[in-house]
Amino acid sequence: MVNNYFKRRHEIAKKRLEYRLEALHSFIPVYLSLSKSSSPFIDDPELNKKFNDASINFQLYGFEDEIDLLTSCQDSIMSNNGKKATDALNKLIELVKYRIRDELKLPKLK
Repeated sequence: MVNNYFKRRHEIAKKRLEYRLEALHSFIPVYLSLSKSSSPFIDDPELNKKFNDASINFQLYGFEDEIDLLTSCQDSIMSNNGKKATDALNKLIELVKYRIRDELKLPKLK
C-alpha cells in the first residue's frame, strides 16, 4: 500500500512537470520573435496567436508570479510601453529559467 502511494505521487509529479514544460515550450517562439525584431507583431503575423497560446498555457500551468509577469508584459505591449514590456519579459525569463532548473534538479547557474 505504501509503495502504491509513493508510485502514484511520483506519476503525478512526472505528469505535472510534463505539462509545465509544455507551457514553457509554448513561450519560446514568443520570446524569440520579441527579441529578434524591433516591430515583432508586424514581422511575425503569427505572434499574436503564439502569445495567446503561451498565455493560456501559463494560466493553466504557471505559478502566480509567472502569470503576473506575463500579464504585465501583455499589458505593456498593448499600451506601447516597450521598456516596461522588456523588463517584465526579462524578469519572467530569469524566473522561469531558475525555477525549471530547480524542478529538474539541475545545478544552479552562476
